[in-house]
Amino acid sequence: MPRLLLRDTVTLKIGGGMDENDDPIPAQNLPVRAEVIPISGDEQAARGRMMTSVEYRLLVADKRIETVTQATWRGLVYTFQGKVMAYRIGGRVHHYEVVMRTGTG
Repeated sequence: MPRLLLRDTVTLKIGGGMDENDDPIPAQNLPVRAEVIPISGDEQAARGRMMTSVEYRLLVADKRIETVTQATWRGLVYTFQGKVMAYRIGGRVHHYEVVMRTGTG
């Protein structure tokens, strides 16, 4: 099975929200090793100002990413676009992939 080169550290936000008694559930920040691959970056004018959005493909080996909707990398918060997908080799899960995006402007 090919090895992943997990060169980056990404912080995943897990949990949060409210329980059945409407008490807050504290969110946990979970640092994980990851591979972050750039996909695209575009700039567009929106109502007279410049807006920049950037997308990356995030690869991790930690199954807990399936319950996460946002991640922090290099000080920026990224939201996930779509569902986390399991990448299988030989019928076994090798890693998980998701596209994450951030925008400013």
